Order: sequence, then structure tokens, then C-alpha cells
Amino acid sequence: MSSILEGLNEAQKEAVLYFDSPLLVLAGAGSGKTRVITHKIMFLTQEFGIDIDRILAITFTNKAASEMKERVKNALGLEKEPNWITTFHSLSAKILRIEAQRLGYNRDFAIYDEEDSKKLLKDIVEEANLDKDLYKPERLKNIISQIKQNLDESLLDFYEMQLPHIRTIYEKYQEGLIFANAMDFDDLLLNVVKLFKENEEIRQKWQDMFDYILVDEYQDTNKIQH
Repeated sequence: MSSILEGLNEAQKEAVLYFDSPLLVLAGAGSGKTRVITHKIMFLTQEFGIDIDRILAITFTNKAASEMKERVKNALGLEKEPNWITTFHSLSAKILRIEAQRLGYNRDFAIYDEEDSKKLLKDIVEEANLDKDLYKPERLKNIISQIKQNLDESLLDFYEMQLPHIRTIYEKYQEGLIFANAMDFDDLLLNVVKLFKENEEIRQKWQDMFDYILVDEYQDTNKIQH
């Protein structure tokens, strides 16, 4: 136990040792929240015998996930890095590589980055002969991301006052992604939400995979991540 708590202050120790119910840790930047999660994983595995593969730890950046994986791997003497310390987008991609066919995609779907998405939007605008200065790909992509991240297509009504063709562009953009067997970064999250909402069996399967879920920087999650 002493090695698990080594280097932690009293508040951090309290968070690591708490076990009875869900816990929200509120602390400022640089106060060691990520460190607490790392030690919490050590506590759950070493003191309660929880299998590391039944603990899901989610953070925002690949860098933070890699650092946490390395710390846990070294602390627990693992031969390889844990499978389920990951980011929101990487977790969603893992789920969809297994379940994508239930949404009409092949499992080898492509993931469009910003440039891929803007290229598709540019082609849609040119094909429709729309004003290129008004319908700039960067602007369109930001709007589409906002709609997806808020799970709210009614936002199209608001943007139609500024961009009369935005709804058609949005629909053609989604059609283009599906035709290419592709998802953008927002779709990774959106499609997992859709999958879990529409299929109770799949949702239950993934719920049953984990005994504990730890989320780093929870206060920064948006609606779709939440």
C-alpha cells in the first residue's frame, strides 16, 4: 500500500483510496489529477485484484494516454501496455472496428482528418456552384462539428439564416462519407452514441466489459463525450 500512495498529498491519497461509489475530483490545473488516476489504477489492481483489462481510463490527448500507459505498465510490472487506457476517439474507433457493420459500415472504414473533410466539403460547394467565399470549407467543417458534438441537428435551422444551403451541404457531406466508407473524427463519437442508444444488447456487452471507468479532465467533456 505504501508504494501506491508514495508521493501523494493527503487530498490525493483520499481520492485514490475512495472506493464505495462514483467520485468526482475537483482540482485546478497542474494539481495532479492525472497522477491520481494512475495511482487509482494501481490501487484497484494491487489491493482489490481487479484485472487491468476491466479498468477503462479515458483522457483527452494521445500524449496523456501514452504517459499514463507507461506509468501503469512500469508500476505493475506488466509485459505490455494496458489495452484500455485511451482517448475518447481511440476508444470509439476500437468499438466501431468491431461493431461498425451494425451501422452500415465495413470494419475497415477510413477515418477522415480535417483536410479530408475540407476536401469533401470543397467538392460539394463546387458541384453545387455555391459562393466559395460564403461557403468556405473551414467554416462549414466547424459548423458540422458543432452540430455533431452537441447532438443537435436543429442547429441547422439557426445556421440556415446565414447559409441557406447548409442543410443540403450537411446531408451531402454525410452521404459522401458513407459512400466512401468513412467517418470523420466527430462521427467516431456520434456513431458510438447512436450504436449504444439503438442497440441495448451491444450497449450491455460493452458495459459488462469494465468494472471501473476513470475519466481524466472530466470537466472538459462536451455533450457527446458525456
